[in-house]
Amino acid sequence: MPPQSRKKTLASTIRIAGTLISTALFIWLVSRQKWDVVLEKASGIAVWALALALGCYLLSYGFNTLRWCALLWTQDVNITFWQAFRISWAERFASNFLPSTIGGDGFRMLAVHPYTRRKTISIGSVALDRIINMAAMACLLPAPFIIFGDTLMSLRGAFLAPTLAPPARAGEQSPLHLQEIASSGFDFVPLRSALLAMTLPISLQKLFEKYFPKVVSAFRLWASKPWAILYAFLAAWPSNLFPMTATYLLAQQLGMNVTFWQVIGVQTVSYFLSVLPISVNGYGLREVTYTTLYAALGASLEQASTLALVTRFVNIIATIPGALWLSSAVVNVVPFEESSQT
Repeated sequence: MPPQSRKKTLASTIRIAGTLISTALFIWLVSRQKWDVVLEKASGIAVWALALALGCYLLSYGFNTLRWCALLWTQDVNITFWQAFRISWAERFASNFLPSTIGGDGFRMLAVHPYTRRKTISIGSVALDRIINMAAMACLLPAPFIIFGDTLMSLRGAFLAPTLAPPARAGEQSPLHLQEIASSGFDFVPLRSALLAMTLPISLQKLFEKYFPKVVSAFRLWASKPWAILYAFLAAWPSNLFPMTATYLLAQQLGMNVTFWQVIGVQTVSYFLSVLPISVNGYGLREVTYTTLYAALGASLEQASTLALVTRFVNIIATIPGALWLSSAVVNVVPFEESSQT
């Protein structure tokens, strides 16, 4: 088998394994709860709260699009907000089946190409958009460290280190039930060794390697217009805070005694774990993160896992209209090598 084929196979294997392992962890956690209580709590969520949470997700998608448009319009790309929104919405729907949020970035690069006609702008705008969004989320990193401290380090070790969190000291309770998770026999070593190599899907790695000098040149064009980067950075804040607002609203409906600040902390951890392409769209990984961290904040296992499931469900419902434009976006993609200007 050629080396590239082996690398591609390894990447797919790691993502599938990551999804299965993290999903198995979540199933193991929820198997310990009382499902009659879960159903009771979920049925107690008001319809207006679900509708408002759905609206928060849609507003988030709108600000995500505005952030991207600020970069595209700076480069004189002839695309309307609605056209970009349809691409972003279709990308959100496609991300349900792609490796993490980064898999959807590859879709956007291809879908926007008929409008940019330049590989440097197609790739550069999406890459810079991702960097700006991560920079905005990085500003929130103090929240989880302040809220969780050593407990957060234990959770990080559970996913990325060869050993899980150490047992609790005498007289102390093991945080987040990680001691129980460790005893269940899950092994995360195969995931850790490939994390850096798998930061981007193989196909995107090839594109970045080939066009990196041109993308750097495109970044210089944006750097000459810092106001565009500033506008994009400002748009990143509501695009991230609206989903957190939806989570906080649903948490209150479930009777969870958490503050908005604590929701920010949990969602920040979940975001940076989910962008790692070691599972499909963060399935399982996000749920086990929600369950363990909210349980650490005093929520019951039933409340925490119900919140994880309900927020995932609302998020998926919000992406469904993107299916309407997914096929048209794919059909309109111009072949990357034939129709572009370099």
